[in-house]
Amino acid sequence: MGTGQTVLTIVAIVLLGTNVVSVNRTFLQHGVVLQQTEIGLFGVSLATSLLEEARGKAFDRYSLVGFPQYLTQLTPYDSLGPEVGELRPDYNDFDDYNWMRGGPSRDSIIVRADTVVIPDVDIFLRWAKVCYVDTSNPNTYRAYRTWMKKLTVYVRGRASQDTLQMSYLFSNWSFR
Repeated sequence: MGTGQTVLTIVAIVLLGTNVVSVNRTFLQHGVVLQQTEIGLFGVSLATSLLEEARGKAFDRYSLVGFPQYLTQLTPYDSLGPEVGELRPDYNDFDDYNWMRGGPSRDSIIVRADTVVIPDVDIFLRWAKVCYVDTSNPNTYRAYRTWMKKLTVYVRGRASQDTLQMSYLFSNWSFR
């Protein structure tokens, strides 16, 4: 085998090695993308299940016995949350999901969130916030009672890079 053939053989081996490394890197990246997608899908499912659960509750604890006629008949904004001794899944009204015994408080103090373990996928932290919002602009939180409440659910997987956030608006109204 001559010098030219040896050089061509070395170049071929280098090109083959580069190609193998490139394919291997692509497979690894594909696995990471698949894992992140799976985590995202489970996160959406966890958030949606909590939103659906809350949608089935009464608008306010005072609307359990009748329809409130005045805003003063609703829970004060600083009292939104479960009543003393009330635990999930026995919540009876929408605002019981406020902070869900966890999540960041109004003072940004982190307290315990719900932990959901999905084997072979990830460990998820889930917390929620309920607040009154402006009826003409639901992205504006109000420090007073309105006929509209917004539930925002946050889900974060330990292996995830982002925190998922989903919201639902609940209005109290009736036909007369």
